[in-house]
Amino acid sequence: MNVSVRAATPSPPAAPGLHGATPDLEALIALRGSARHLEWLLHQRVRAARAGTRHSRFRGRGIDFAEVRVYEPGDDVRHIDWRVTARTGQPHTKLFQEERERPILVVADLGPSSFFGTRRRMKSVAISELAALLMWRAFDHGDRVGALIRDADNHQAYRPRHSRRTLLRILRHLEHSCAALATRFHADAPPRDQADTGFRLGDALAQARRVARPGSRVLVLSDFADADALTDDGQVARNLLQLGRHCDLEVLHVTDPFERDLPPAAIYPVSDGRGRRLLDTAPRATRSAWQARHQARTEQLNALVRRAKGRLGAFGTEDDLARQLGRWLR
Repeated sequence: MNVSVRAATPSPPAAPGLHGATPDLEALIALRGSARHLEWLLHQRVRAARAGTRHSRFRGRGIDFAEVRVYEPGDDVRHIDWRVTARTGQPHTKLFQEERERPILVVADLGPSSFFGTRRRMKSVAISELAALLMWRAFDHGDRVGALIRDADNHQAYRPRHSRRTLLRILRHLEHSCAALATRFHADAPPRDQADTGFRLGDALAQARRVARPGSRVLVLSDFADADALTDDGQVARNLLQLGRHCDLEVLHVTDPFERDLPPAAIYPVSDGRGRRLLDTAPRATRSAWQARHQARTEQLNALVRRAKGRLGAFGTEDDLARQLGRWLR
């Protein structure tokens, strides 16, 4: 059962960051200071189409020849190496070293399951904080920044631009989406089905494929709690694999301690947004099955991201997210 709580359990703040059930726009803007200490990984390919400050293996006219490799769908046909193609019988294309900027697209999954938290903040707030940190760092590096936000009922895409106004609009959208979740699951709100939204994570990733240009850096922030999110033939898997073909894919998996391990033995009232039940965490079999389920889903996500040639990071609602993100990026 996907359980949902009405408010995050408060705990003493160990470091600057966001807390509680909804983020504040001013706090999201203030994260720019923390983002300045983050460093992007340097070894990844940059294949964007505009001149910038980063070396890339751009599929186009470059300055320094880099290599010849097998042609992939989406490569510029003007750069096919016909001599190597004729010799091997398989299409090959040339790659060049060139200074390019990197478009950044952040996919923030603020679906109904993200309104859950037992330590420090809701998962939706953690996703918003991570998204803000990543976008501010990219913006200050001179990159174009865009986002695709999936919320409880819809989605909104912002194409990558180097525009402070666009970035502030994205942050405001994150704030409003989290507030909508809080309203949706307020204690006085009528019961609603968590899964009644017609726009799921797989749909958001399909839209991201249409927004992200080849060579973009795509960062997917989600709890991957959709029932079919990790099935091999599901929409999430198909679109992650497609994104990994032409983009630098990075996946940030956000979880709550309650999802990883049950709290101390007791009987707890829980809600899935439709009704209330009592959860007995004392039986050893219950605790073992809970941990095994989380471990299995984590391994399934790991395998999927590896197949997509991406990189996976684990983040908890209880973490100092700026510090954790800094370690992961390095």
